[in-house]
Amino acid sequence: MDLLINLLILGNHKPLEFYLTMATKTIQEIKDNYDFYNNLLQQRKSIFSSIIDIKEIGNNNNTLEKIESIKHIGIEDPMFLIVDVKLNNHNFFQFKLRYKEFIEQPFFRYDSDGDAHRNKIQGIPLQQQRITTPHFHKFDKNGIEIAYKTDQLLDERECKALEDINLCIAHFCHEANIRFEEEDFPQVVIGSNTLGLTFEANDPNSNIDFI
Repeated sequence: MDLLINLLILGNHKPLEFYLTMATKTIQEIKDNYDFYNNLLQQRKSIFSSIIDIKEIGNNNNTLEKIESIKHIGIEDPMFLIVDVKLNNHNFFQFKLRYKEFIEQPFFRYDSDGDAHRNKIQGIPLQQQRITTPHFHKFDKNGIEIAYKTDQLLDERECKALEDINLCIAHFCHEANIRFEEEDFPQVVIGSNTLGLTFEANDPNSNIDFI
C-alpha cells in the first residue's frame, strides 16, 4: 500500500481517493455505445478556422481559452475543440474535444503538463500504470478514462519538440483525425498582450535626470 501511495501522489498533494476514482469511474454512455465512441475518434472531423487565436480568459482566471466548432463527417450535432493555455506558462496547455449531446466531459484530451494519470487496468503491472504528462486521454471499452502516449511522446527528442504548441496541435489533430480543408492543420496564435512572462512595473529610469 505504501508503494501505491508513493506512485500516485509523488510531487503533488491530491488524496489517493482522487486517483482511484478518476481511474475507475465508468462512463456508462461510452460503455454502452463503444462502437459509436470509436467512430467519434476515428472518422474525419473538420475545423473551420485556420488560426486559433487565444486571447480571452476562460473559466479559470489563470487560463486563456478558445472554443472552435468542429464538424464530424457523419454527425449533425455541434462539437467543439477547446484550447486552454496557462496564462503565465504557455508550455502548459490542453486540447479537448467535447460533444455534450453524448457525454458532458471531453471525450478526447491532451495534457502537456500536470498530474500523472493512473490506468488501473487488470493485468498491467503497477509500475506501468502511472502515465506521466504529456499524454492523451481517451476511454476504453469499459467506459473508463485512460491515458496513453504516442510513439512521438515516447521519443525524447520528438516529445521535446512537441512542447511547441503549433507542432503539438498538429500532432493532436492527426491523432483525432481533424483537418482544416484538405490536409492542413490549424495554427495557434496567443494574443500579444499575454506573452506568458512576468514584467516588473518599476521604471529603471525613475531617479535619473536627463540633460
